[in-house]
Amino acid sequence: MMRTTIWAVIGWIVLVNCFLLVIANAPPPETDDPNDPRNRWKTYVDFSGVDVSGDPAEAARKTVDFYNSDLMGRIEKLYEKTTTTECRALIGKHFGYYLKAFANEKPLPFTDKTFKSTCDQEDEYDPDNLPPGVHMGMVQNRTYRPPRNETEYLEPSEIVFCYGILAHDSPSATIRLIEALDEPTTQFIVHVDAKYEETHQALKEYASQRSRVAVLDYPNRVRVNWGGFSMVNATLQMMYHADQIEFTHFVHMAATAYPIASNRRIRNTLADYPADANFMHIVLKPTSPALPIWNYYVECDDRLHRIFELAPLRKQVHGVDIFTSSQWFIISKEYVNFLAHPEPGSFLQDYMDYMKHAVVADEHFFGTVLRNTQFCKKHHNWNFLHLQFDQWENERELKMRDERKCIMPDPNHCGRSPTTMEMDYLDILELSGDLFARKFDDKVDTKIKDVIDRIRDKEEKELIKFNITKPQAPPLHNPLVLDGHGVLFVAKETIRSENPLCMGLGEERNKVRLVPCFYEDVPPTLASNWETGAVILDETIPHNRWEIGPCSSDGDLKKEYSGDVQVIPGLYNPTGPRCNLKMMDGLRVGRCLDGESFDPQPGGPVHVFPCHNRWHQYLSFGNGTHAPAGALHTNVPEHTRKRIAETGREQEAYMCLGLEGRGEDEEDWLGKRKEMMEKMKQRELEQMEQYSEDSEDEEGSLAQQEEDGEEDATTDTNAEKKEEGPLDIWHWEYEQLHAIKCSNTEAVIEWVIVPFIEEDSSTTEYEDEDADENASADSGDEDGSEDMEWPDETQDSDVDTKTDDKEEEEEL
Repeated sequence: MMRTTIWAVIGWIVLVNCFLLVIANAPPPETDDPNDPRNRWKTYVDFSGVDVSGDPAEAARKTVDFYNSDLMGRIEKLYEKTTTTECRALIGKHFGYYLKAFANEKPLPFTDKTFKSTCDQEDEYDPDNLPPGVHMGMVQNRTYRPPRNETEYLEPSEIVFCYGILAHDSPSATIRLIEALDEPTTQFIVHVDAKYEETHQALKEYASQRSRVAVLDYPNRVRVNWGGFSMVNATLQMMYHADQIEFTHFVHMAATAYPIASNRRIRNTLADYPADANFMHIVLKPTSPALPIWNYYVECDDRLHRIFELAPLRKQVHGVDIFTSSQWFIISKEYVNFLAHPEPGSFLQDYMDYMKHAVVADEHFFGTVLRNTQFCKKHHNWNFLHLQFDQWENERELKMRDERKCIMPDPNHCGRSPTTMEMDYLDILELSGDLFARKFDDKVDTKIKDVIDRIRDKEEKELIKFNITKPQAPPLHNPLVLDGHGVLFVAKETIRSENPLCMGLGEERNKVRLVPCFYEDVPPTLASNWETGAVILDETIPHNRWEIGPCSSDGDLKKEYSGDVQVIPGLYNPTGPRCNLKMMDGLRVGRCLDGESFDPQPGGPVHVFPCHNRWHQYLSFGNGTHAPAGALHTNVPEHTRKRIAETGREQEAYMCLGLEGRGEDEEDWLGKRKEMMEKMKQRELEQMEQYSEDSEDEEGSLAQQEEDGEEDATTDTNAEKKEEGPLDIWHWEYEQLHAIKCSNTEAVIEWVIVPFIEEDSSTTEYEDEDADENASADSGDEDGSEDMEWPDETQDSDVDTKTDDKEEEEEL
């Protein structure tokens, strides 16, 4: 009995203590205090002054009156941006959908809507759970080219083009585009933004004398607005007209585009694919927009008016995913017919109703329809269009921003436009291998189209002369191919040292660094003039071997006996050919040296990334005039320099590979570069922790050394330099190279190139180890996609095109 009593007392003591502990740790009662951390997710409401006693109807009226001021203020702001009563009525109606849904406890627009995909794609992958041996680059690079006995292929001469051209101003540019592409069977349909009547009249007069040129009239003309569904509608209007004429391929393009290949090469290229192929560039990882930036819009009075949040479509919830794509494409007559005739209740019609209220509909409509219909299997994931994007609109000075491109709730969340092509882009257009490019502006550069026409005419004559009917890009120009086994880039001032330094990657990751050229026991065995000869793979440290090329054909490069490179200027480019530099070894094999960082300021840390035909992936050799002899440099486009000049800053035309902190301090314009580098550092360390778990033998690697404290090396070096004068180059051993101003000559590295020769026994252990992993080489930082990028709030992707009411391609 005593034992039972003791245990009962102990039990009560435990229960009391537990109760007291719960009371002590219980959260304080809820309050409306906006400073209470628990209320951060709430909108502050002080309801204490509202008397809701007595009759429920009267209390309800007082409650509604209390909230009416906020509601009226919100609607008033919407109406302030209207010009017509019709637009206000439309906004009021759609605003009411949300109020009614809340009041009647009904779902908000599209939250419970389901869509039925008719795509039975056999090789559909989950980008977040790819099977072994498959990486996103492989998924992104999908093609459609079945055997010729399984589907119809056309001869080049059998292809009949229908070009659908979106125009707004400059009728002369549209006319020149038509005449550049014109052939005896080619059809043209032109949609002129309904806000540009003079352009419409000029093109109508031009078309009146040509039976194969149609310029749309009302009711098929649309007022096109930035970010609105009106862009999709304008394209569909051209498709309605195209469905009445004969053609095999519909090419959708802007009047600001231009062909960079001859008409015969365009035919030859497309004839290498089935007649029912659809050439559309789509990011094959579904878009996952967050609610703060994915909103319901009403389009009227030549702008978009934001109502409230729009439910993002998710396959698990709504039956389909949204895909980001370029609105410029080449598609089959079959797909045009499908788009021109949406059936009630079909996915096409339902999705059209949804996208009428989404922002940047042109980027999300055509690709998503393709991926969710029976045409998904007939998709080649490229559109043969070259473009280069410029800065985000929110990176411009506030007074210089185009407010039409900043329509999100956050005014610092904006779109961006493509770069205007000028003469300094000619080399890149040549090397792109594409058929078309945009954008061109005759007011900015009147010469580049003339030069392109001469190149196209020469190519056309050669293809006709030799009766070439197969796809054939311009021959690659590799003036420094040497024996084809790659080269070392050796820092010239280290050649005679006991430890020559080269440009390489170190042991891992994408950073391009200054690293030892050879294993420790090799330098003592080198001849006194070893740089004039060649090296073998067994002697050099992994990831130091580079391939030069392809290079542009304007000008020439010659390797001198000393290893220096002689630059012969071109007809249009005074700095001579521009070349890719590609890594030839290890997991990053085939990646291009990229001389651009990730902020609006040109230059910055240098990496290797998948090759994307961008200006910062093409390097020139210094000629002693524009850049120090022996330097490697990028050419900053004139368009970019003009944009920077708008901010009151001056940007040099050439950025050289060099050492941060050795010469003059490089200016950090926006104070973002340091922050960016710290984030990259943290990301790399996190990756290295994961990497080390999988590879214990890598604990002593370069990245681990950085984790142990090399982060402050640059700061220490700078301080020591200021006290003792310039430091020698070995203080930057294993440090990342930077693209810096070429005028900062003390920091610029001058290089000599030394070719590799191949011996029968030159296969090395590290090559064998890497061979099995090359399949996943590009599964890290890049997903293989191009051209469009979403800000961090949505997803990381290279691809995002946007078009305003001037048909300018944008990114959001």
